[in-house]
Amino acid sequence: MSRIMKKPPLEEIFVVRAIAILAVLMVHSTSVTVVTLEPDSSSFAFYNALNTLSRFGTPTFILLSSLVLFYSYYHRPLTGELVKRFYTNRLLYILLPYLIFSVLYNGIRSDYFQNYESFADFWSTFSEQLMLGNAYTHLYFVFISIQFYLMFPLMLMLLKKWPAVTKHLIWLGFVIQWAYVIYNNLVWKYPNTGSISLSYMSYYLTGAFIGIYYMEIKAWLKSRHFWGALLTAAWVAAVGIHIYMWHATRVWGESFDSRLYTLAWNMHTIFTAALLLYVSVFIVRRSPQWLLKPVMLIGYLSFGIYLIHPLYLFYFRQYVDPGGNMLFYHLFIAGSFLGALIISGVIVYLVLYKVKWGWMIFGARPRTNQRQIQKSSTP
Repeated sequence: MSRIMKKPPLEEIFVVRAIAILAVLMVHSTSVTVVTLEPDSSSFAFYNALNTLSRFGTPTFILLSSLVLFYSYYHRPLTGELVKRFYTNRLLYILLPYLIFSVLYNGIRSDYFQNYESFADFWSTFSEQLMLGNAYTHLYFVFISIQFYLMFPLMLMLLKKWPAVTKHLIWLGFVIQWAYVIYNNLVWKYPNTGSISLSYMSYYLTGAFIGIYYMEIKAWLKSRHFWGALLTAAWVAAVGIHIYMWHATRVWGESFDSRLYTLAWNMHTIFTAALLLYVSVFIVRRSPQWLLKPVMLIGYLSFGIYLIHPLYLFYFRQYVDPGGNMLFYHLFIAGSFLGALIISGVIVYLVLYKVKWGWMIFGARPRTNQRQIQKSSTP
């Protein structure tokens, strides 16, 4: 039996997670600007561009989830014990926090459960929200992640049985995703597309490809700066087109086919995730400790921050009114973003690292490796 080599930890993944969660916070912090500002104002154009630019957060998390799983599991023997441990970990560290926060946000939306006439009334609404991942706007990400976890062992088994398919995963992901997009647009017309994992197959299978061949890709890219430049150019073009489309829609009243909006978003987010993975390797190797450590910490806490930050935004917006002064309005947006990051981060850190049962609320406590950070950041 061949000996399985121990793989090095993916420290750069936490840098990408940190940037992705900052993008999520920026989208949610600036979401109010597109409905509260005058469309022809310079402030609207700025916040619209910032909001559109930052929409890569959740798709990046989706790609990273697949990347880490296939990096960790593909080259290991697929046994019943491995599958059992995989599902046990996801049940404890993903599904349980999802249930807890679904109840929490359902309570907020229902005026602290006062809008329900009976438990049957509550359960009817809550069970539907739970099955669609819409107890609150951001929980769809956890819901589609659960869908992927259910499929993962089967996907792993098929790819290990037919390893030649792994080289075709990227284009297969786009084909599957866009077959679903077009079918839904023309035939099915299901409204909650964001709750269906097929909408993200390009991210899942691109992540799977990168995870399976991660070490080879990483070594190959170190001396291929031309491809890094080409990726950057593609990213700039995709982001520019996406921002232009939403600016034209919201400011000039133009309208595009819904599939064009989806295509622009798809290209923008997939190129952003790929570019972040590319630059994160250099960030880990060359960044000074005073910068790298807090970035890595945000990455470690990113799942918990994702779960709890809407709670801060809900109460902040309820009790803080920016009024009509634009300076106060800019401070209001800044307070939304920084408060969501700092307050959520502090809560998640204290619960995960100081409370014994903190994993029940925010999932598994990440294993920090300060020696690896120190070593990696040395030029």
